[in-house]
Amino acid sequence: MSLFSIYLLFVKYGLLSFGGGYVLVMLFIHDLVDKYKLLTSGEFANLLAIAQMTPGPIGINTATYVGYQTNGIAGGIIATIGLLTPAVFLVLAAAFSFRKWEKSIIVQGMLYGMRPATLGLIISAVLIFANIAIFITPLTAANVKLWLAGSPEAGKFGIRFIPLVISIISAVIMAKYKKINIIYIIGSAAVLGACFIR
Repeated sequence: MSLFSIYLLFVKYGLLSFGGGYVLVMLFIHDLVDKYKLLTSGEFANLLAIAQMTPGPIGINTATYVGYQTNGIAGGIIATIGLLTPAVFLVLAAAFSFRKWEKSIIVQGMLYGMRPATLGLIISAVLIFANIAIFITPLTAANVKLWLAGSPEAGKFGIRFIPLVISIISAVIMAKYKKINIIYIIGSAAVLGACFIR
């Protein structure tokens, strides 16, 4: 994939990343894994884990990684710039016009409508993380039908117990201790994974 194509691809992601980087996970899987085959499912799962452990938003970390994988250092820089380009222009436009449009019923309606869509995208990202980290075979509609029919084509249904426990404990800690540094949780989970998950 050329540098220009990488740039345009990540400009598209930059335009669609309302609500944060996690809303892009579905797009990343659709484009980077399924359509362009720039990453395998396993590589994408590892990328998500690394992107969460390293400083910076998940979208920028993904752009830098994918750009570097496809076109070296120049690709990493171009992909990152592509992701940030729409944000720069949108923030500048918002800064200049916010006072003028903040009371607009249409603008308020647009923002009100975007919130549930963003929530839906984040929930889909959670399901993707669950498929990658917790379920032995991806929990998809097609696989559920095959499991219910007793077909061996779906593979064995099962849940990885230790990752499930780690995710539940992490969620409980984050809900109870809101000021805890997330680095401690990620680091502890990494140690548990190294010790118990093979």
